[in-house]
Amino acid sequence: MSAMREELHALVDRLPDDRVQPVLALVRENLETAGRRERALAVMERVQERMRGVTGVDEELDRLREGARG
Repeated sequence: MSAMREELHALVDRLPDDRVQPVLALVRENLETAGRRERALAVMERVQERMRGVTGVDEELDRLREGARG
């Protein structure tokens, strides 16, 4: 197990039971957000591949991708 995972386990073990649920909710929310972002990027890559060679599509997709990070 990585040092960061060990630290997380140690910190959670130190929390009172009533504080564990909010921490788990935060972690779950973060996982859901990361999953949505990965799926969205995969869709954008498929669209970009299908539209390769069409004038302006690559630039527009890059602009949208960069805008999502801001």
